[in-house]
Amino acid sequence: MTGRLAAADYGRRRVGLAVCDPLGIAVRGLDTVPAGGSPAAAALAVAKALAAQGVERVVVGLPLHDDGRESEMSKEARAFGAALAETLGRPVVFHDEGLTSWEAEEALKASGKRLAGARRRGDVDRAAAMSILRSYLQHSEGTSAP
Repeated sequence: MTGRLAAADYGRRRVGLAVCDPLGIAVRGLDTVPAGGSPAAAALAVAKALAAQGVERVVVGLPLHDDGRESEMSKEARAFGAALAETLGRPVVFHDEGLTSWEAEEALKASGKRLAGARRRGDVDRAAAMSILRSYLQHSEGTSAP
């Protein structure tokens, strides 16, 4: 892999963000951004947050039902991804986010962090974006970039 990737965990209130280094080895979380009330507003806020990161592609978490069907949030995530691709001028790919929010909460609990309050919810969103990016990198290892 060459080029820096970013991941976004889209939510109606906040969007968690993460980036990796150009080799896809190290993943770090960025500050969450407010969603702004719509997928288009969220895309604009995320594009501003990612402008200085030099990303070549963005991975957007896609929330699916347990049986693989798309959910109502999947439709919003796709609308957000389409708006982000247009606003940022970079390709956007979707990746099943699975249980990333749950995994993020469990990891934060294990580290001793309390999950109450808006700041902690932002921590969960950021950790979920990091999990989405790590999963994407693991699943795309050895394959050509989408």
